[in-house]
Amino acid sequence: MKAIHPVKLMIVSTLAGPLLLGCALVQQLLPGITLSDSNIVSLLDRLDEGEIDAAQLAQTKASDPEVQAFAGRVLNEHRELANANGRLATQLSLQPKPSALGSQLQQAHEQAMRELRALSGPAFDRAYVQHEIRQHVWAFNFLETTAESEGNLPLKQELVRTGPDLLSHISAARALERHLGPEQRGAVASR
Repeated sequence: MKAIHPVKLMIVSTLAGPLLLGCALVQQLLPGITLSDSNIVSLLDRLDEGEIDAAQLAQTKASDPEVQAFAGRVLNEHRELANANGRLATQLSLQPKPSALGSQLQQAHEQAMRELRALSGPAFDRAYVQHEIRQHVWAFNFLETTAESEGNLPLKQELVRTGPDLLSHISAARALERHLGPEQRGAVASR
């Protein structure tokens, strides 16, 4: 039996969800799902752009000062990561090339931004923090899995170097989630 490339498995499981993992469809899809170095750099760019976009929104809409401060931190650090990605692409003479996964990330980001823009106050704060946790966990898993199989040493080093930054964002977002407390449920309607 042929071993499944870890990046392919992660991408399929992320996109298709648990229902497809046992299907023959996955076996048909796996051979076509590969990411070039240019695709990986493009995905890194896409992730940073999404984080910058969401953080800019949170700086203007968040009602909690700690959420605003977190958004400022995410904004600055993802700008730095985006600059590092640009330098790496130049160093490796790579032109970022969007992939199908990048298109799906873009669509998911646009949907999340629509949902965030519709919220305000504490509901926005909680939704933004939850969004950040989901995005950073996905990004960390992507980086970790991709780094394990990456043959381009400078790209692999950048993926490994970026991981702790993402873990730090996850930790800070989870602390914020605890700070914000559980979502307040509406009053129970009278009978």
